[in-house]
Order: sequence, then structure tokens, then C-alpha cells
Amino acid sequence: MTRQIDAATQTASEADVILPVWFVKLEFDSGDIRLHTSLGTINFDGESYTGAGAIGGIDTVEEDAELTRSTLKLTLRGLPNDIISIILNEYYQGRTATLYLGYLNQTTRLLTADPIIIYRGRMDTASVAQGETCAVTVTVESRFAAWDRPLTRRYNHADQQSRYPGDRGCEFVEQATEKQIVWGQRYAG
Repeated sequence: MTRQIDAATQTASEADVILPVWFVKLEFDSGDIRLHTSLGTINFDGESYTGAGAIGGIDTVEEDAELTRSTLKLTLRGLPNDIISIILNEYYQGRTATLYLGYLNQTTRLLTADPIIIYRGRMDTASVAQGETCAVTVTVESRFAAWDRPLTRRYNHADQQSRYPGDRGCEFVEQATEKQIVWGQRYAG
């Protein structure tokens, strides 16, 4: 997959000494969890990302030319209890998760440019392992994973009302299914 990389990011990635920083954004109903692998707070795209140091592990992101399912595992360690509580107590399946890569300037420790999206998908599973520190592993699936799931939509009035109350777009669908339509004849009305 071709990615658009601006000149500042390209230059930073080709420098003799590089300071890469990973950003993780997990979107929940109560608010987004935004972390990065450096220290302090870094702002980009109008949002603040909290430094978590070595936040854990990021599996290899694999892409191919085929439109197939790919997964990414994010392991987050040493998280505060409020973040662990959000992951354990809120509905997360199907919520968006995004992994970014950016580079810091050696002298100023500021971003050279806005980070680029490396992976975006939907959260699938989360598990918590307790030891000396608490580790949360979140599995993120690509959007192609949805292609394997059957659609459970009925496209009738009741289904439309459950999703969009008051919408009358499918009101007469049931009546139309039994209607006999003869093509190619003149209407003698």
C-alpha cells in the first residue's frame, strides 16, 4: 500500500540518528485513550497524547496485495488503573484503533511533522495479564475482517425502525416482495 509521506518525515526517517515515536489511539465511548512511546505530552492533529515510555510491544504490521484480514497486537504495560478500567468495563469490539509513526527532532524533541498512519482497524479482543505490572493486549483487525462476517440486516420496515426510528424508507418492502411485475407489456390502466 502506497503511503503519502511529507518531506520532513522522509528526511527525519533517513537521518543518521533517528528518534521514532509510536502513537496509539483507542477510541471508546467515554473518550479516546491516546498514548505515545516517549515521555511527556505530545500534541498533533488537535489532540494530546500522553507519554507512556516503553508502552509495551507492537506486533509486525503485515500487508499484502490481496484484500485479506490482517491483525495487529498491541501490548500496553504499566497503564494507570483508570485506563485499565476503561478497557475492561467498556464495550470495545468494533471501535477504531489507530497506530501512528512520527519522528522527533534531536535537539528540540518536538515532532518533525504530523505522524503518519501505519495501521487502522477495529478492536477485536482485549486481555489483561497481571504480574509485577499489569499488561493489556489489544488485538486490532483490519477492516477487511468484516467481509468474513455475514450481514444480519433484513432490509425491511422493522429492521429499518430498529436502526433509524421514524424513517419510512422501507415501509412497503414486504408488500413489494409478493407483487408480480410483468416486464415488456403495456399498462392498460
